[in-house]
Amino acid sequence: MTVKEFRDVLCGLEGVEVFHKEAHKSSDNYIVWNELGGLSLDADGGRTETGMRISVGFYTKQEYSVIPTELELMLCEYDDICLDGPEIDYEEDTGFTHYEYLAEVYGGGKV
Repeated sequence: MTVKEFRDVLCGLEGVEVFHKEAHKSSDNYIVWNELGGLSLDADGGRTETGMRISVGFYTKQEYSVIPTELELMLCEYDDICLDGPEIDYEEDTGFTHYEYLAEVYGGGKV
């Protein structure tokens, strides 16, 4: 899966705005994602697979939102995405609850 294909998967989540690197405007539900760096798997003396580590932050003002569960189920449908998290934090200054995931996307990690 390429980084653009990963972005397209995120954009398939209904009712959520998706931003790359920073939110330019915000609604009550939005995702900010960004690449953290490449990764590779080596075996038998050579590189067998490459990918990308990606941070995915979901922000919501809705208490008990079902969107984190929908996001997790959607991403886990893909064999080339490994998902860790979420870490959950309430941000008093903004009123948002922040769910932070780390995704590893395999299959090239290319744009």
